Amino acid sequence: MTEDATAPVVQIDNVPPCPRCELPGLMLAHFPSSWKNQQGKNVDGLREALLCASCDAADPAAADLLALFAVDGRLSTENLALFTELAEAWLAVAALRKVNQKNLTDEEERFWRGKL
Repeated sequence: MTEDATAPVVQIDNVPPCPRCELPGLMLAHFPSSWKNQQGKNVDGLREALLCASCDAADPAAADLLALFAVDGRLSTENLALFTELAEAWLAVAALRKVNQKNLTDEEERFWRGKL
Protein backbone atom coordinates (compact mmCIF):
# COMPACT_ATOMS: atom_id res chain seq x y z
CA MET A 1 0.00 0.00 0.00
CA THR A 2 1.43 3.38 -0.96
CA GLU A 3 0.90 6.50 1.07
CA ASP A 4 -0.29 9.67 -0.66
CA ALA A 5 2.32 12.33 0.15
CA THR A 6 -0.29 15.07 -0.11
CA ALA A 7 -2.78 13.49 2.28
CA PRO A 8 -2.87 14.75 5.87
CA VAL A 9 -1.94 12.34 8.65
CA VAL A 10 -4.24 12.58 11.65
CA GLN A 11 -3.23 11.40 15.12
CA ILE A 12 -5.86 10.93 17.84
CA ASP A 13 -3.91 8.72 20.26
CA ASN A 14 -0.98 9.99 22.33
CA VAL A 15 -1.62 13.55 21.19
CA PRO A 16 0.84 15.95 22.83
CA PRO A 17 -0.32 18.78 25.06
CA CYS A 18 -1.43 22.01 23.42
CA PRO A 19 1.61 24.28 22.93
CA ARG A 20 -0.59 27.32 23.60
CA CYS A 21 -2.09 26.31 26.96
CA GLU A 22 -0.49 22.93 27.84
CA LEU A 23 -3.88 21.21 28.27
CA PRO A 24 -4.29 17.81 26.59
CA GLY A 25 -4.59 17.97 22.80
CA LEU A 26 -7.49 16.17 21.14
CA MET A 27 -6.09 15.64 17.66
CA LEU A 28 -2.88 16.40 15.79
CA ALA A 29 -2.78 16.69 12.01
CA HIS A 30 0.37 16.76 9.86
CA PHE A 31 -0.06 18.07 6.34
CA PRO A 32 2.10 19.15 3.41
CA SER A 33 2.99 22.80 3.16
CA SER A 34 5.25 24.88 0.98
CA TRP A 35 6.56 28.40 1.06
CA LYS A 36 9.00 30.57 -0.86
CA ASN A 37 12.47 31.12 0.55
CA GLN A 38 14.41 34.38 0.26
CA GLN A 39 15.56 33.42 -3.21
CA GLY A 40 11.94 32.93 -4.32
CA LYS A 41 12.26 29.14 -4.62
CA ASN A 42 9.61 26.77 -3.30
CA VAL A 43 10.45 24.88 -0.12
CA ASP A 44 8.30 21.84 0.53
CA GLY A 45 7.75 20.63 4.04
CA LEU A 46 5.19 19.65 6.65
CA ARG A 47 3.09 21.67 9.05
CA GLU A 48 0.96 20.52 11.91
CA ALA A 49 -2.20 21.71 13.58
CA LEU A 50 -3.32 20.63 17.03
CA LEU A 51 -6.97 20.70 18.06
CA CYS A 52 -7.44 21.93 21.63
CA ALA A 53 -10.79 22.01 23.43
CA SER A 54 -9.80 25.18 25.27
CA CYS A 55 -7.87 27.22 22.71
CA ASP A 56 -10.07 26.30 19.75
CA ALA A 57 -13.41 26.70 21.56
CA ALA A 58 -14.15 30.01 19.82
CA ASP A 59 -13.04 28.78 16.37
CA PRO A 60 -16.12 28.20 14.17
CA ALA A 61 -14.14 25.75 12.02
CA ALA A 62 -13.48 23.58 15.09
CA ALA A 63 -16.91 23.83 16.75
CA ASP A 64 -18.54 20.71 15.31
CA LEU A 65 -15.39 18.63 15.70
CA LEU A 66 -15.03 19.72 19.33
CA ALA A 67 -18.70 18.85 19.89
CA LEU A 68 -18.11 15.37 18.48
CA PHE A 69 -15.20 14.82 20.86
CA ALA A 70 -17.25 16.20 23.77
CA VAL A 71 -20.27 13.98 23.07
CA ASP A 72 -18.66 10.77 21.82
CA GLY A 73 -15.32 11.02 23.57
CA ARG A 74 -13.59 8.56 21.24
CA LEU A 75 -13.52 7.68 17.57
CA SER A 76 -15.57 4.58 16.77
CA THR A 77 -16.94 2.81 13.73
CA GLU A 78 -20.27 4.51 14.39
CA ASN A 79 -18.89 8.05 14.14
CA LEU A 80 -16.02 7.47 11.68
CA ALA A 81 -17.77 9.00 8.65
CA LEU A 82 -18.84 12.08 10.61
CA PHE A 83 -15.38 12.41 12.18
CA THR A 84 -13.76 12.26 8.73
CA GLU A 85 -16.08 14.94 7.37
CA LEU A 86 -15.57 17.26 10.34
CA ALA A 87 -11.81 16.70 10.51
CA GLU A 88 -11.43 17.48 6.80
CA ALA A 89 -13.47 20.69 7.20
CA TRP A 90 -11.39 21.81 10.20
CA LEU A 91 -8.11 20.96 8.51
CA ALA A 92 -9.10 22.87 5.35
CA VAL A 93 -9.34 26.02 7.49
CA ALA A 94 -6.36 25.23 9.74
CA ALA A 95 -4.10 24.66 6.72
CA LEU A 96 -4.78 28.20 5.49
CA ARG A 97 -3.66 29.86 8.71
CA LYS A 98 -0.41 31.76 8.55
CA VAL A 99 2.22 32.19 11.20
CA ASN A 100 1.86 35.34 13.27
CA GLN A 101 5.31 36.75 12.56
CA LYS A 102 5.29 39.09 15.56
CA ASN A 103 4.48 36.23 17.95
CA LEU A 104 7.18 34.08 16.34
CA THR A 105 9.77 36.85 16.63
CA ASP A 106 8.82 37.49 20.27
CA GLU A 107 9.06 33.78 21.06
CA GLU A 108 12.46 33.52 19.36
CA GLU A 109 13.75 36.47 21.37
CA ARG A 110 12.50 34.89 24.62
CA PHE A 111 14.19 31.63 23.61
CA TRP A 112 17.57 33.29 23.01
CA ARG A 113 17.30 35.19 26.32
CA GLY A 114 16.56 31.94 28.15
CA LYS A 115 13.05 33.10 29.07
CA LEU A 116 11.11 30.45 27.19
